[in-house]
Amino acid sequence: MPLIITPRSLACENEVRRAYFDKHTPVITCAPTAVRGEKFKVNVRVGITLKHPNTREHYYAYIQLWNLETLVAEARFGAGTFGSAPMQAEVDFYIVPKVSLRLTAMAYCTKHGLWKSEEVFVKAPEL
Repeated sequence: MPLIITPRSLACENEVRRAYFDKHTPVITCAPTAVRGEKFKVNVRVGITLKHPNTREHYYAYIQLWNLETLVAEARFGAGTFGSAPMQAEVDFYIVPKVSLRLTAMAYCTKHGLWKSEEVFVKAPEL
């Protein structure tokens, strides 16, 4: 099992460490409520404000979206998919919730491992 890194894994005690976490941590953006049985958009971006390197040896290989222990969506990228300029990998997932959601995102950096987002709760009330 690979080490899963979260912003709380290590204390962000200095600017270098904060920048490291800033460019590796996935961030989920979505509405706080969803309608059961209807398409729901979830955006996942890797990085808060800083851009991540994007070279053949150092890039994001995939971004996953999880609801608790269930993988609900995944996007995979090959080296060079986004060119070679530093960037924030980003993907929109469209899911159809059947219940309320507790979403987390995982992103795999080929140099620095597997990173996990903070959990986002999405309420999907019964109709």
